[in-house]
Amino acid sequence: MAWLTSHLRTLFANKTPKNPPKHESSELSPPKDKTKRSKSRRRKGPTREEKGKGRALDSEYAASTATSSSSHTTNSSAITDSDLLPILHYTELHLVPQILTQFPAFYIVGHPLPPAPLAQAKQILTSSDEVKAKLIHPRKSTVRGYNSAKSSGREWWDYSPEESGTKLNLDDEEFRVATKEYFEQSIALLQRICAEFNTAAEAEGQGVVVPEEIVKDAGFSTMRYLRYSPTLIDSENKDKEVVEEMKTLSVATKSSGASSKSSRSRESSTSPPAKKEDGTSLPRMEAHTDHGVLTLMTATEPSGLYVWDRNGKIFSAPPIENTVLVIAGDLMTHFTAVDGKSPLDGEGALGDKTVLPTVHAVVIPKGAGERYSVAVFLRPKKDLVVSKKKTKKEGSEEVEEMTFGRWAEEKGNIRGRRCWMLGQDKLSGGEDI
Repeated sequence: MAWLTSHLRTLFANKTPKNPPKHESSELSPPKDKTKRSKSRRRKGPTREEKGKGRALDSEYAASTATSSSSHTTNSSAITDSDLLPILHYTELHLVPQILTQFPAFYIVGHPLPPAPLAQAKQILTSSDEVKAKLIHPRKSTVRGYNSAKSSGREWWDYSPEESGTKLNLDDEEFRVATKEYFEQSIALLQRICAEFNTAAEAEGQGVVVPEEIVKDAGFSTMRYLRYSPTLIDSENKDKEVVEEMKTLSVATKSSGASSKSSRSRESSTSPPAKKEDGTSLPRMEAHTDHGVLTLMTATEPSGLYVWDRNGKIFSAPPIENTVLVIAGDLMTHFTAVDGKSPLDGEGALGDKTVLPTVHAVVIPKGAGERYSVAVFLRPKKDLVVSKKKTKKEGSEEVEEMTFGRWAEEKGNIRGRRCWMLGQDKLSGGEDI
């Protein structure tokens, strides 16, 4: 939470998320002449899609990215607008391997996905407490069924693909069909993107980048419905108040002859906690990276989603109509690391074509209401080998294998919010991670 305290005032100085500008900026469009109208058709400026694609293919941009990466001098007060994140058409996914080495995220337009199940997210996450209790995994899994972090103002439900998605699900056929369809088609889209990495590598005479098991099998993938709401924080505070009050009444029963001073003390102990001015009372998800391969997202307004690039530059990433947002997970770094190197070796494993995991966070501005989102996570089976590391033991060279299950477990032991930012030892503004 240290990052949140230091960055919140910057992120929400205006108390509202930064939305993308109009498709034609004033710099690109010629000024209008109110006194004289031209009969000829005025040339339109480039679209967001054209600008994003052009920027991704600009070698000068890539050079400036590398230069700023070594200095870590990015000012955290400057939040880059989402207009600088590429928007690719579905037919141009072959550009993704290049784009993800320069940008932390990109939008896809013209995709074949069905309507995003945001109504289904709201339906299940506003169900009664009795219904939610039945959706909790028997072993308290945090990636299957219903979970909540009310102190952070969020709750979520993870789809379980096992047994055709009937486990830990609502008894509602329409809900189940819409959820299953969106999950399966989103996974197919993410697998298509993975296949583009292999196609690009093959064209350059290199081996497979993303294992075929991931391209052909959904593995341990899931889809998550999320709700961010200040009412969850309020209910958490009320629950704590009730517990404290019950404790106080219990003590009072045992010592009925307590003095007025003790009575005042009891009054104080049951009063609601004051909301902190540093923003920790806002619905939020602290900075982190996903430990899978790729993640596909869509959401309602308000946004509150921010992504970091490898230089520590912050991008606002609000929902854009008819698009989905895609970010990279930790495993993309394993798959695209320098041959023979493991990301656990540090920056020596990073090459020009290495994709870093996307650091992202969500903080909902005060008074902005609730946010619902859908996130589809492409993850392999736990026993899949994601990287190999050459080590020397007793004079001989050995190859140590890292499975996805082991990686997820080791990452979970990292201090803090399991935020893994390889190649970036400082956040924007120079704060140590």
